[in-house]
Amino acid sequence: MATRIPRPPIARSALKAAPGRKRPLNRRLPPNWQPVLPKVSLADGKLKESAFKGLSHALVLFPASLLAGGVLPAGLPGGTLLKQVLDRQKKKATSLLRTPAVNGKMPTEPLVPEAMLPGGGLVRWLAVDPDAPVFLTQQQLRQALSGLLAEQPAQLDIVFHGSAGFVASVLPEAAYVATVNRIALPKTVASEKPAKTATASKTGKPAEIRLWAGTRDQDFLKQQLAAALVRAEANILTRALCVLPPNQLTPGSFRELVPAQIKGLGIRSEIYDVARLQKMQAGAFLAVAQGSPAHDAAIVHLSYTPRPKTTKLNPKDKSTLLPLPSVALVGKGICFDTGGHNLKPARYMAGMHEDMAGAAVALSVIRAAAQLKLPVRIDAWLALSRNDIAPGAYCQGDVVTALNGRTIEIVHTDAEGRMVLADTLTLAAAGKPDVVMDFATLTGSMTMALGNRMSGFFASEPWLAGRLDAAAATAGERLMPFTMPDDYDSALESQVADVKQCTLDGEADHILAARFLQLFVGDAPWLHLDLSAASCKGGLGAVGTDTTGFGAALTLAFLQSIAAKGLSRPGPRF
Repeated sequence: MATRIPRPPIARSALKAAPGRKRPLNRRLPPNWQPVLPKVSLADGKLKESAFKGLSHALVLFPASLLAGGVLPAGLPGGTLLKQVLDRQKKKATSLLRTPAVNGKMPTEPLVPEAMLPGGGLVRWLAVDPDAPVFLTQQQLRQALSGLLAEQPAQLDIVFHGSAGFVASVLPEAAYVATVNRIALPKTVASEKPAKTATASKTGKPAEIRLWAGTRDQDFLKQQLAAALVRAEANILTRALCVLPPNQLTPGSFRELVPAQIKGLGIRSEIYDVARLQKMQAGAFLAVAQGSPAHDAAIVHLSYTPRPKTTKLNPKDKSTLLPLPSVALVGKGICFDTGGHNLKPARYMAGMHEDMAGAAVALSVIRAAAQLKLPVRIDAWLALSRNDIAPGAYCQGDVVTALNGRTIEIVHTDAEGRMVLADTLTLAAAGKPDVVMDFATLTGSMTMALGNRMSGFFASEPWLAGRLDAAAATAGERLMPFTMPDDYDSALESQVADVKQCTLDGEADHILAARFLQLFVGDAPWLHLDLSAASCKGGLGAVGTDTTGFGAALTLAFLQSIAAKGLSRPGPRF
């Protein structure tokens, strides 16, 4: 045994900050942590050739179908310049088209030519297939824009060339992709240091994005643009929260930022703090929260109830209120995950400040739905805590009683996500919503199954899976459905409690986690998203940062589909 050398006592004066320096203020958000969207506008009129030549940074979008004859389309902005670029590079016009994978060959991405405009500006061209998957279109738009946005332009111009149908289908995606990539995510700065304005260009002026779509369908396009910007803001807020360091975004500071996010949107908030949860005997959530010395864990309940629509079943009858569909969103909000007593190794603890991505999605989506005034009643439940290691933290072998009375045998303290979700799902299901939907960076086995390019999900009913899958495709966020057969329950049988929290084998843990969580949703139709794509190196789809904000866009699209079509179940098949 090594001899322990006692350390000399540290004088209190040594703990004070050095003269002239302030001690960094921890557990507070830095100022200007939330990026501000650039100014995005629909330009009036048609872009003249002379004005086009004077642009500083421009992207020209046109239908890929116009290249079917192997020649550049007539009237294409900068078409003469583009032809010169292709001739110099000895490329054909068809090189602007994507070649899909076929006969064992890898896909070939489209060429995105660029050239210098007469006024010294930079222009790029992209042929877009409006019938391609939205994910692919967004990815191509992001790659085409990257060379322009790298210069942090004060003004970016996106020019559309094609039919009204082409413009209507591509403009929202182009605006979305340009916006989410034009902002800068907050840096890890000391809280007393001012952060740079997220949308400021090199000149210091606010960034601007102009969309040139001609004079057709301006009112319709403005509506499409407004919805795309709300979607972009939801993605940006999700990512901005995820990248904040754990000494700044704590359960307490997360709670404190909520009022400013929902102000003026008609969203009400309610806090279930530790004291209240103790009275309610929410043992599953508290088992995780008890390890944090700050005691700032809480379940935050946000509710948005729009004005119901009225209708007359008969012209002579009085108006009756139409019932609103209701959806409960539940987000895992572990602001830092050490693994607890089953401590994570350094490699797997890195990045665990982003284990609150599910709560960020839930907050961003209810905020976006209120901005769009969707006719859907929405409750968002944010399960905010840390999973710390401490003398009072929960241990392997503990038996705790959840809010619904079910007893749980603790098998692994790093399976904390399903614990905080269990009691939060019970609260959400108690409101009898039409659908309960939860989001969590929950299991490593989902990442092993899919990697980080898509996320997996479970649905209690097949029709619900179909609705979510369609919404995800519309939003450009890819999902993979999984089944959860009940024979997997045998792995969670406990000799000392109603159910085991998990197993130590790790086999099919994403399925076992889903089987565990469904014990807490009752009979409510339920969707569970395991966010394996919340972080993807090099970006994913529309988003160029490693932190992707995955889930915000698809959930908003899902709510929009409910607002448009309702939630009626399909009838029986005969």
